[in-house]
Amino acid sequence: MEYSSIEQIEQDIKDVKIQGATNVAIATFEGLKLFAKDYNGDNDVPIFLSEVERVGVRLSQARPNEPLAKNGLKFVMHMLRIENADLHDINEAKDKVGQLADEFLKFIEESKQKITQNGLELLGTDVNEVLTHCHSSTVEGLIIQHAKRVPGFKAVCTETRPLMQGRLTAKALVEGGVDTTMIVDSSAESYIIGRGSHEIDVIFTGCDEISMKGDAINKIGSWGVALAAYYASKPLYVVGSVLKTDVTTAYKPPEIEMREASEVWKEAPAGLKLVNPSFELINKEFITGYITELGVLKPDEIERAIQREYKWLF
Repeated sequence: MEYSSIEQIEQDIKDVKIQGATNVAIATFEGLKLFAKDYNGDNDVPIFLSEVERVGVRLSQARPNEPLAKNGLKFVMHMLRIENADLHDINEAKDKVGQLADEFLKFIEESKQKITQNGLELLGTDVNEVLTHCHSSTVEGLIIQHAKRVPGFKAVCTETRPLMQGRLTAKALVEGGVDTTMIVDSSAESYIIGRGSHEIDVIFTGCDEISMKGDAINKIGSWGVALAAYYASKPLYVVGSVLKTDVTTAYKPPEIEMREASEVWKEAPAGLKLVNPSFELINKEFITGYITELGVLKPDEIERAIQREYKWLF
C-alpha cells in the first residue's frame, strides 16, 4: 500500500488495518523512507537523525508487542550513527535512511524465505495435517510450500476472534491451493486432542513477540491451543524471526496490549463490562521449537542466538 503521510500509517497500525508484526515493520520503514524523502527541516545532520528516530519510535510503538519494528529501528539508527558516523551532508543522510530502510525490508523478506526452507527441512513429507491460529504470512508461506509436496495435505485454521484475522489466513491458504478448513476458536482444542474431523499432526503459530526467556506472545487463544498440544503430545512450533525478540524482557515481563471493547461487541448493553486482550503468553514449556531464519531453535536457545547474531541490538 502506498502511504502519503506518517499520520495515516500510525493510525492504520493502531486500528489494526495493518496486521501482523512483519507488516507493521514494513509500514514503519516505509514511513521512515517517506519522512526522509519529504524532510525540509534543519540541514544539521544530527538534528535530522534525531527527527528520523522520533518518527521511527512513533510508528514502531504505535501498538505494543511489535519488537520487529522496534528492533529494525535500532538497526537503522545504529548504522546511521555508528557505522556511518562521517555523514555530514543532509542529502546524503536522507539517501542513507532510505537505503537502510530498504536493507532491513530486504532482510525481512530473505528471513521469511530462510524460515520457510528451515521449516520444510524440519517437516519432511510425513506431516499431513496442521492447525494454525491467527494470521501470519510466514506461517501461510510455509504451509503453502509444504502442501505442494504432500498429496492430500490439509490445513485447519481458526476464525480468530474478535477481528477474524483467521479469515485472512483461510483466504491465503485457499488461494495457495491448500485444502483448508476454518473452525471457530473454541473448537481448536478439541481438534488438537483428536475429537475433530481432522487428525492434526502439528500445530503452527506465528508470534508478535518473543521473550528473552523463550516464551512467545501471540494472539489471544494461543495459550489454550498450546496447552492442548502439550496435553496431546503434539508438536507446537512458533514460526517467526528471532528479531521479534524483545530484549527488554530480560529484566521485565512482556506487556500485553488491551484493545477496545467495541471490537468484541459494538452495540453492547449499557453497563456491561468487556475485556479485550489482544495477545497472551505461550509458556516456553509448551513450545517444541521456534522455526527461525537461524534454524530450528529450542526456547532456551533464543537468548544466545540473538546475542550472537544481532550484536547491534545491545
